Amino acid sequence: MPRDEPIPGAFPEKEPPSMSPIPSRRLALVCLSLVVTTACMTGPHNGTTTGDSPVGETFLFEGYYPEPNIPISLQVLKTPISDPADDTNWVQFATATTTTTPTSFNRPEPIYHWSVTAAPVPSIGFASRWHTGGLVKVRAVAKDPDGDTTLYTFDDVTYASCFSANATKPWDELGIECQGVGINRSALVSTRNNPVDFPLDDRFKFLGKKQSNLASPAAEEAETLQYYAQIQAPATLSAFRTRYGFASGEVTATYFNDGDLGIGREMHCRAFTTPQAQQGVACYVSNYAEQVNGVPVFGGSSAIALADAVSRTNEFATVAMVYTPPANAINSVQFMVYDAQGQLAPKAQLDNAADNTFVPGNCLTCHGILSNYDKNTNSVSGNAKFLPFDVFSFRYSTAPGFTYADQANSLRSLNELITKTPTTTAITDFITGMYAPKAVTDVTATANNTHVPTQWKQTKQKGLTLYNGVVKPYCRTCHMSADASALDFLEQGDFTLYKDSITTQVCGSGTSRTMPQAEHVVRKFWKSGARAYLDLALDMKSHCKL
Repeated sequence: MPRDEPIPGAFPEKEPPSMSPIPSRRLALVCLSLVVTTACMTGPHNGTTTGDSPVGETFLFEGYYPEPNIPISLQVLKTPISDPADDTNWVQFATATTTTTPTSFNRPEPIYHWSVTAAPVPSIGFASRWHTGGLVKVRAVAKDPDGDTTLYTFDDVTYASCFSANATKPWDELGIECQGVGINRSALVSTRNNPVDFPLDDRFKFLGKKQSNLASPAAEEAETLQYYAQIQAPATLSAFRTRYGFASGEVTATYFNDGDLGIGREMHCRAFTTPQAQQGVACYVSNYAEQVNGVPVFGGSSAIALADAVSRTNEFATVAMVYTPPANAINSVQFMVYDAQGQLAPKAQLDNAADNTFVPGNCLTCHGILSNYDKNTNSVSGNAKFLPFDVFSFRYSTAPGFTYADQANSLRSLNELITKTPTTTAITDFITGMYAPKAVTDVTATANNTHVPTQWKQTKQKGLTLYNGVVKPYCRTCHMSADASALDFLEQGDFTLYKDSITTQVCGSGTSRTMPQAEHVVRKFWKSGARAYLDLALDMKSHCKL
C-alpha cells in the first residue's frame, strides 16, 4: 500500500465532537508498536453495538500483521461465559490473509493489512454464541509458521482519543497505551432488548432503592405530607421563592438533562443567610418535557422540551431543595415538589413508569445513596447531598441566551454554589477537576470534559475505558453523593471490590438487575457498549443479556 493512501478501517465511523481529524494512516502506528512479536485487530472495536438480530449479523474484521501472506483465523467464544483462557473454547468462523503489499510509517519494518466481512453467528444453530440482547466475544489469531499470535484489540470509547493524545509518541509506546481492556479479545453488544420495555414483574423498580415500603400510594402521600410538615415546607412555589429571597441574587440555567431524567430543566439557585447568620443554599428547578395526551414523556424530544423551557410554557412540575446549616444534620437537606399550578405536591413522577413517586424517597435514590428517610421522625438522615452540574451531560437550546456558551458562566456559578453545601470527596474532585487548572470560584474558569480522577489513570486504557465508558455516563452522577469511599467510585479499586455486586446488579436477571437506577439512564446504558467494557475489564465471564 502506498505511503500516502489511507489505511482501511483506521478510525471509527463517527469522529468525537470537537476533535480534529486524525490522519487515518496513523492506525499503523499502533500495530507497529507490536511488530515481530504480535500485531492488532483494528475492527470491530470492543464495545461495538448492533440493534439487529445477532443471527447473520456481519462486521468488518480487519487489522495488521508484520508479515505478508499470513492466514488470520477469526474466532468466537463458544458461549460468552466460557473460559477464554482455554483455547478449546474458541471456534473459527472466518479467515483472512495479510496482503503482500507492505505499508511503512517512519520505521523500516512494514506491516500488512488484512480484512474480511463475516458473521460470528452465521445461523440459528450457533445462537449460543450470542444471545439477543447480550454479548459475543471474538478474537483474531495470526497462524504464523513461527507460532500462533493472538492480536491485540482496542476499545471503542477510547480509540480515537488515545490516538489524539499519543500521536507524537514512539510506536512502541503508542500501541501499549491504546490497547483495550480485553487485551486480545473484543466483546460485541446486542442492544435489541432493553429493560425499560419490560413489565414490572420482569425488572426492578426504577428509583426504587429508597422506596417507602408503605402499604399504598395513599399511605405514601400521607407520609410525604407529614414530612413536609416536619420541615415546614412552603405551601406554594411562590411562597418558597419569597422565603428564600429569589427576588434577587439568583443564578439560572436552562438545559435538557440527558444524563439523568431526560427532561428539560429551568434551574434557579441562590445562597441565603439564616437567622443565625449562617449561609444556606436553596434551589428550585421547573421541569419540561414532550407531552403526549397531556402526559410528559421522560426521554422524549429534547428539542420540544428545550423550546418549552426557553419559553417557560407547559412546565409539569417543580422540584425544590434547601440546605440549611449545620452540615450533615438531620433534615439539613430538604426536598419539596410543587405541581404545575405551584401547589405543594405529595408525590413526584420522575420517569415514565412511575414505579416510585414517594417524596423524599425517590430524590434520595440519587441525592443520597447512603441517606435514608425515617418514618418515625419524618426525617432524612444527614447524608443527603446537592449534586454538581455535569454540564457536558446536558443538551442546550440554540436560542440566543440559552446556548451553552451563553450559560457557561452561570453553570460555573451554580457549581460554585454546590461547594457551599456539604459535599463528598467525589463531588469536590469532580468540580475541581472540571474547572482545572483554575478554581470554580474564578469567573474566568471554563469547564473541561476531559477530567478523569487520578486513581482511574493507573492502569492505562483499562481505567480510562471503565471510567469514560461506564462510570462517567451511567454511575458517577449518583455515586458522587456517597460519603463512603468504596461507593463513590472515585477509584478503579472500587469496581474490583464490588465486582460480584456489579455482576449481579448490572448483568443479573429479572429483578436482581437493579443498576443503573433511573429509567432514562437504564435505556441509554443498554443501548451502549458499556457491558462489553465491564465484562472484559472485570473478567466477569457473563452473558450480560436480557
